[in-house]
Amino acid sequence: MITRARFLQLLSASAFLPVFSRANEKTGKQELAKLFREGMAKIDEIFWVPEIANWLDRPGKDLRGHFDGSINPPWWSCANAVEAMVDYMDLTGTDIYDARLRELHAGNVLRGSRLPEIAAGLKKAGKWANQDEEKLRRRMKRLDPKRVHDTEFRNEYLDDSAWWGIAWLKFHERTKDPRYLRTARAIHEHMANNWRKEGGVSWAEDADKRDPNAITNSLFVVLSARLFRVTKQQAFLDWALKTLAWEKEAKLYDGSGIVDRPGHVGDYWTYNQGAYVGGLEALHAATGKSEYLDEAAAVAVTILSKTGVVREDGVLYEKLSTDGWDVGMFKGICCRYFGILAKSLRRKNAHLEVAEGLEKVLSSSVAAILKSRPEEGLYPLEWQEAPRAEIHNFNTQLSALITFAAAIPIES
Repeated sequence: MITRARFLQLLSASAFLPVFSRANEKTGKQELAKLFREGMAKIDEIFWVPEIANWLDRPGKDLRGHFDGSINPPWWSCANAVEAMVDYMDLTGTDIYDARLRELHAGNVLRGSRLPEIAAGLKKAGKWANQDEEKLRRRMKRLDPKRVHDTEFRNEYLDDSAWWGIAWLKFHERTKDPRYLRTARAIHEHMANNWRKEGGVSWAEDADKRDPNAITNSLFVVLSARLFRVTKQQAFLDWALKTLAWEKEAKLYDGSGIVDRPGHVGDYWTYNQGAYVGGLEALHAATGKSEYLDEAAAVAVTILSKTGVVREDGVLYEKLSTDGWDVGMFKGICCRYFGILAKSLRRKNAHLEVAEGLEKVLSSSVAAILKSRPEEGLYPLEWQEAPRAEIHNFNTQLSALITFAAAIPIES
């Protein structure tokens, strides 16, 4: 584990920061805002389904498939869409998504509560059969607002739950509506109840998925620290500190990246980098202690210079793989936390060379996204020239939009 003295040594050595091979002009605030709005409109056009008050995970708005259970919302991705929309509104001083987010929360806080609207839509489209009535009755009878799973945006995956907790806490801070704080608290309790006796929050509640991993625990630090900042309740800060201590004991941070879970070596998924930095920044924001901001900046230096997830041209790169649905979102999440840290450093006038390095990654990545080849209006998974794979879906589009929002500068 790197000592504090080593952290400060890293911060003082500008040679550790990358020198990108070409400069990219920064995209202006108004253009970034326009790109975000247009990209979000495209997501809604292709994936939003009013009957379920949510997005589905593929084009077509197939209510029949959803009712039959073959097509569902991209659950954790939807949470990141909520967070991105809140971030956009906070950064631009607008309220264009407030009504949509209230609708989404109300329609999904008890999963299945929109079954009557789904049935009405299928009937209107002439896609309703007699046997569907009995299926509808059975499902409505199973709805239980006292259950942990499928209420308050909780399920058996603790990382899924964490994304929602962070998103709704942000919306609470924006609206001061206690319903969203209630959801964040419920999710935090759900995660705390899955703290392992050996330490760390489990990835999931399934027997074969009880191991802790980096993303779940880094998100728990973020959620806990932000809940403390909002509520001033010491128990939340205690959880944040306990989880960070476990991450360090388990050596999730090894000086060059975050492993996927204890024992893995060289596993440098981009979102693990960002979320770990995000936890440190959240602790700084919650406590005002500069040591957390110093540490976040020092970790950021190693991410920029040692992990291989930032190319020489400054573009963020998912070096491990392009396989699977989840990977399409990872770079955007990393950019979100890069943007948060850069803004915190600017506000405190601290480690400005690190802030500049992070901002260069954001501006370079935005420029690369805009030069990439969209398909049906959706940005691709790979941003660099000569992509390894041509993949366009909900996640790849949202990842780009999160990056646009992260690159929006704060007012000077």
